[in-house]
Amino acid sequence: MNNKISIVIRTYNEIKHIKEVLESLERQTYRNFDIVVVDSGSDDGTLDIVKNYKVSLVSIDKNDFNYSYASNVGVANSDGNIVCFLSGHSVPAYSTYLEEINNVFSQSNIGAIYGDVIALADGSFHEKLYNYLGYLKNNILGSKNKMQLESKIHPGIFSCSNAAARKELLNRHPFQEELGQGGEDIEVAYRIIQDGYFIAKTPHILVKHSHGVNFRQFLKQLQDWKKMYSNVLNYIDGEKHCN
Repeated sequence: MNNKISIVIRTYNEIKHIKEVLESLERQTYRNFDIVVVDSGSDDGTLDIVKNYKVSLVSIDKNDFNYSYASNVGVANSDGNIVCFLSGHSVPAYSTYLEEINNVFSQSNIGAIYGDVIALADGSFHEKLYNYLGYLKNNILGSKNKMQLESKIHPGIFSCSNAAARKELLNRHPFQEELGQGGEDIEVAYRIIQDGYFIAKTPHILVKHSHGVNFRQFLKQLQDWKKMYSNVLNYIDGEKHCN
């Protein structure tokens, strides 16, 4: 199987890490891919770096940005039958990152995949500890070198800082703008599962990703994630009642 993979990268003032992201993609062993950068008004030099690489650059207005809208724009401008999502500070940890994505989609019952994140070198101590413990826990529980097939949603499933899906499914189930501030990827995962596909998680789909937040910001982030998941469940439940 030789899937064409389109990598959608959402950016806004990502000068700190965008070169590292693009360089990691240049080193990939799997070469049948293209890159779509969806930028929402960067003014810090991000675009000067992006223009040095072979990418399709799509600009959206900063005021129009939400995660769902930017991701849908990326999908609409992609050529691949598989769409991979990264942020402007999600650095694939392995040169075989795209090769692994291609291999996973050789199984026709898999609709989407995602993986863990570990903190970037400049991530805060709290991010490094939290992310590493999560990664370590998954290995201890037996997922090391193994792929897990998931059929129920949960916090973190199909997180679009490190995920990929079949484009036909993304066209069928676009990211909902009502959830555009977070959790939109979980809702799409739910729709994909409802279509009869599995969401796969593999330890080889690994990126370095963090925000460098302080401890208070980190605690708020954890609270926001919990609230976001609750909002997604309420949204799905509301859709069920409407239908």
